[in-house]
Amino acid sequence: MPKTVAFHTFGCKVNQYETEELREQLRAGGFQVVPMDVGADVNIVNSCTVTADADSSCRQLVRKILREQPSARVVVTGCYAERAADELRGVSPRVEVFGNHEKPILAVALGVPTACVEAAAASGVTALAERTRAYIKIQDGCDATCTYCIIPSVRPNLICRPPEIILKEAQNLLARGFKEIVLTGVRLGRYEWHPHPPSGHPLPEGRGPTSMDASCVPSPSRETGASAISFSAPVPRRCGKVAEGRMREAWSFVHVVRAIVDLPGDFRVRLSSIEVTEIPDDVIELAATHPKMCPFFHIPLQSGDDEILKRMGRWYTSGQYRSRVQAIKRRIPDVALSADVIVGFAGEENKHFQNTVKLLEDEGFSRIHAFRYSIRPGTSAERLKGHVDGRIKSERTRAMVQVDKELRRKYAAQFLQKEVRVLAESDDSGYTERYVRVRLASHAAEGSFVTVTPTHMDISGYLSQA
Repeated sequence: MPKTVAFHTFGCKVNQYETEELREQLRAGGFQVVPMDVGADVNIVNSCTVTADADSSCRQLVRKILREQPSARVVVTGCYAERAADELRGVSPRVEVFGNHEKPILAVALGVPTACVEAAAASGVTALAERTRAYIKIQDGCDATCTYCIIPSVRPNLICRPPEIILKEAQNLLARGFKEIVLTGVRLGRYEWHPHPPSGHPLPEGRGPTSMDASCVPSPSRETGASAISFSAPVPRRCGKVAEGRMREAWSFVHVVRAIVDLPGDFRVRLSSIEVTEIPDDVIELAATHPKMCPFFHIPLQSGDDEILKRMGRWYTSGQYRSRVQAIKRRIPDVALSADVIVGFAGEENKHFQNTVKLLEDEGFSRIHAFRYSIRPGTSAERLKGHVDGRIKSERTRAMVQVDKELRRKYAAQFLQKEVRVLAESDDSGYTERYVRVRLASHAAEGSFVTVTPTHMDISGYLSQA
């Protein structure tokens, strides 16, 4: 009887993708994947450490597994495992810890032959937990110095996957029936692949010249003056072609995106989170003109006030952010824009909070992801003065959630009585290419495109037919 393995993933789309990589490697080695609540020989928890709450949730789950499955192996990997391995081992001697840098050897450590792991890695992810959209990680790592963020310490190396592997993975996923490809990365817009790293920027430790990854090209210094920010795509040498085998030329972010949308088939491509200073003009043009490219940009804001942005260690001003968003809107008038916002950061007064609200409302965002700031031990923001009272942070978070609801409704309303194309999900609803939720009047096969004309909208901003 084959060994069984169960997974639980905390955190971002990059973590979700890496869980799928591990799942396929273990399947290739003969493991049977089962739900975590049924009991498994091995339980793998892919952790997040972006907040103290994320750490706490991970420990709670680990203790639950230890208690309910006394004979099972318990493995914790991911960002929390990278940051605080001894802390996790302290939960129980049964806890096995593999940091992010050890994920490539985790399957081998569990008994999967190296040849199976290499074969699975060469094929890329071919099946995901979701049935309609598939995530493809094209980049990993961050070297920013945001004062509130712990991620650069647990994913410090900027790594870009070779375009031939990305394209092969996309082709495999499309062949399996996925209709939406979501490109993801810790710093998605920093993608720039070279077959050999530039002089002075060697591959990270442990990655030899035959590795499937290559170092991303370092970004120029990030000054805050408007003249220091350029939105033109880096111009690589002429791109190699997939048919030629291993890529011989440099590829920029826009070249990878264009190569994927140009693949045959009826599907769409969406970008996950991308920094405002890392959206090239060519990507905007592609979103404006290519029918497979979703006119949707998720652009982290964090704050709409210059004083708070400076305290956060962000490298742009609110004016620069506005200017770039307006440039996108001029080229794509009905573009969907979403943003991350941190509420109650150290030193934030009501006037700073209102500046954030005003920016979001002025620019007509379609949705907001609001995060209540919590002090993250190990970050420089921990030492800042002026930490905001918890009650005030909660009040402002509730206010931002209300702003989000109003913006969602306002944006969705413009598509009433208009024909929209929806990717159907399992609950007879789905999303348009602009990420507007639509409830369908009749059953549609999961993973199929359906063209409908919404006539009603509920209080949450969901559209529906009569």
